[in-house]
This record gives sequence, C-alpha cells and structure tokens, in this order.
Amino acid sequence: MGAQSRLKMQNVKCKIRKFSLSDLKEIRKIEKGSFPNQKAWSKKYFEKIYQKYPKEFLVAKTEPRRKSSSFLRGRGKIVGYIIGQKNKKEAKIISLAVVPEMRKRGIGTILIKFLINLFKKEGVKKISFHTRTKNKIGILFFKKLSFEISQKIKNYYQNGDDAFLMERKI
Repeated sequence: MGAQSRLKMQNVKCKIRKFSLSDLKEIRKIEKGSFPNQKAWSKKYFEKIYQKYPKEFLVAKTEPRRKSSSFLRGRGKIVGYIIGQKNKKEAKIISLAVVPEMRKRGIGTILIKFLINLFKKEGVKKISFHTRTKNKIGILFFKKLSFEISQKIKNYYQNGDDAFLMERKI
C-alpha cells in the first residue's frame, strides 16, 4: 500500500492517508466520542504527537457520497485514526479510534494493517499496544489480528486501571 490507499469496507469507501493539521478538529471529536470516560487529549498534545510521528499518524476518510446514511452524506468525513511510534525494530500503537457509528465495518482493521505494512517496510519485527484489562471488545479485536497478551501492568493508566500489553510479530 502506498502513502494513500482506497478501500471498500461494507458499503463504505475509505481512503487511508497521512494526518494533516487541518484534520485536528475531526480527530478530536472522534477521540472524545471513542473515549467518553477518559480525559481527551488536548489540541497541543495531538500537535506534539504529529510533530514526533508524522508518517505514523494516519486517518481513514470516507469518499464523498450523495446516497448514504445521514452521517456520511455530502463531503468525505474522517471516520478513524491510528497513531504509531517506531523505535528501531519495535513499534507500538499509541492510539486507535473509529467513530462509534462506523465501527464493525473493518475501518479499525484496515488502519492497523496499513500501519503494520508501513512498519514492516521499515524493518520493524514486533508491534505492541496497551489496552485496559476491562476493554473486552478491544482485547478480542486485537486477538483477531494476531495480537497476544504478553503482560499485565498494574495501575498503568492515570485513574489506576490496569493494562494488558498486547504484542504481535510482523
């Protein structure tokens, strides 16, 4: 897959591309909708992440459509994002989110596969991700993508929640 990729997922056409600062407002909305019980990342934090990992900050954007659900009608909308971090032969997913109305359509899977392919081309051998131990849906989602729980980390999150470190060789 190149820098951009067009994909069709369950009647939704999406393009995966690099994040740009003009996407920030939509990304922050997705963040707030995806993690309602947690403090949302600030605009400054997203900008800082983008400066550090510009190639690894990707968005999924729908193609413009006339006949579609009210959510997708009109211009294309950003429906998900993923942020990765590479460190030599290992990488991690910092954040992944998909608009709640667009989940279970393959968007998260495509974002992860796209990022994995990007990392693979750069010689990365292993990718990891932290998730809350109570995030049953997220754990199952990552297991379907061949991630395995490698470690439980006590009090990983600011609110004291425990995390699983999930890893996959690539």
